[in-house]
Amino acid sequence: MDYLVYAVYGSNLLKERFLAYIKGGEFEGREYSGCMDKTEPEDLGWRIVPYRLYFAKRSPRWDNRGVAFLSCEEEPNPEYHTVVRLWKIKQSQFECIWDQEGRGFYHKKLTLGEIDGMKIVTITGCHYQERNEPSERYLNVIRRGLKETTGWDDEKIEDYLRRFI
Repeated sequence: MDYLVYAVYGSNLLKERFLAYIKGGEFEGREYSGCMDKTEPEDLGWRIVPYRLYFAKRSPRWDNRGVAFLSCEEEPNPEYHTVVRLWKIKQSQFECIWDQEGRGFYHKKLTLGEIDGMKIVTITGCHYQERNEPSERYLNVIRRGLKETTGWDDEKIEDYLRRFI
């Protein structure tokens, strides 16, 4: 059974949201079918990666506002590096999540290194020119996820998010 480490940086920082993709169920008024394999992911903590967070496109799921992406090129300025939460999941679950996230928006798989012999991967969309601020509802999910992931206080979370909006 092949495992990988899925690095998440948007709403999937919040465990409750991420589990909707795996186990199915409702989150923020939307139903998710989940994956065939509903094995609970293992939380491997978090790290900061040298890619810039940005918001683009328009998602009907999030009030027709922007959603989070990572730049596809490394960001030289550490001030603009991104927090990612590391979820150990099965390869089949990753493919299922990628389908649910939408391979149209998230067309690029990036490898961000290794941990315990497993690849760390994420998905993103490259070079979207149509930047779009996120909705407050979406940002609130990210805020909750950042607090759960990092333990940061509200001020530090706001300072972090301000860099990217």
